[in-house]
Amino acid sequence: MRGCVRSYLRITGEMLISLGFVVLGFMAYMYWGTAVREGNAQRTFQAELGHEWGDTGQSPAALANPDDLGLGQPFALLRIPRFGGGWKFAIVQGTGLAQLALGPGHVPGTALPGQVGNFAVAGHRVTAGNPFWSLPSMRAGDLVYVETVAGTYEYRVLARPAQVSAEDAAMLAPVPGRPGVKPHLRLITLITCNPPWTGTNRIIVTGELIAVLPRDQGIEG
Repeated sequence: MRGCVRSYLRITGEMLISLGFVVLGFMAYMYWGTAVREGNAQRTFQAELGHEWGDTGQSPAALANPDDLGLGQPFALLRIPRFGGGWKFAIVQGTGLAQLALGPGHVPGTALPGQVGNFAVAGHRVTAGNPFWSLPSMRAGDLVYVETVAGTYEYRVLARPAQVSAEDAAMLAPVPGRPGVKPHLRLITLITCNPPWTGTNRIIVTGELIAVLPRDQGIEG
């Protein structure tokens, strides 16, 4: 009887240890493995945009209509000085799992950079390079730069980050939080999950366009 108990405990212990290794391996992949994949994609995107913009292969007219952008297509560079001088991510079209695994994504149906309305961009708080890990640290007056082939759009954050339910789609309205109201400002809304590793709530940061700079006069990355 004692032998059976010892055997049972040994097998159970081995299973728990194996399960622990599986969980640790999964966590390591989610944190580091996805970061490697995202980093490779970002380098490719940024090189691709530099080539297109340098050769004028992408016309400013390409940013006139969100429907002209294909899912996963990079079209802008995002810089947030509060996150550090080297912080820079290419924004892709779409916010599905496949798109957000490669970097911050533009929410389809919202405005594009510089347009009247709400240019909404979502990004992971953790995994895929943790692009929006520091989003809760932003403050009113912080600057956000969105560089496109048409120029660099400078936005100023209006208030401290707010938290809303994941089901609250009002943050995506042309006037964030006020569905049905006609917009007259040119806004940006940055969105990520809170708490990290969950989809329970969203942290949102909204800014207003204050300047349009020539593309080669944006902040240095």
